[in-house]
Amino acid sequence: MLSRPLNGWTDFSLGQEVYGLSYLTNVPIEWVNQAIHGLETLEPFAVHGVMEPDRMICLVSYWNCHIIVEDEEREILEATDTTHEIVHVNMLDFCKMLYNDISAHVDAWSAWDWDDKVDTETVKKQLEEKLNVLKELIVKKECYFGENRGFF
Repeated sequence: MLSRPLNGWTDFSLGQEVYGLSYLTNVPIEWVNQAIHGLETLEPFAVHGVMEPDRMICLVSYWNCHIIVEDEEREILEATDTTHEIVHVNMLDFCKMLYNDISAHVDAWSAWDWDDKVDTETVKKQLEEKLNVLKELIVKKECYFGENRGFF
């Protein structure tokens, strides 16, 4: 799903396409925060990234992910100005992949922001804390996505 970050870029691939995302979006922190919120509430959530020049939005629903790529212009878009891909990955599996991809390269993700004023050790600690919360939620909410699933 997410490649190891390199020089302020990561590749996001969930379906057929590969989307190169830049450091202009704080992918590790924002995406993990969104995943935590989604699992806590069992509500669909969105993650996004700047592709320079376009932007990618991934709407994570219960049973599918909808990936939308928009032109970065500030005009009203026509249907032909966007790309829409539907991927059959449920919310829990998306969160598992996100957890695995960021955990596997937590040092690189901690240095994602190229601002020299950012303390990567502080970011790493914050990211590890968030990843622990996400991991706990993955285990806790697994029952909602298995064979005997039920939302309430």
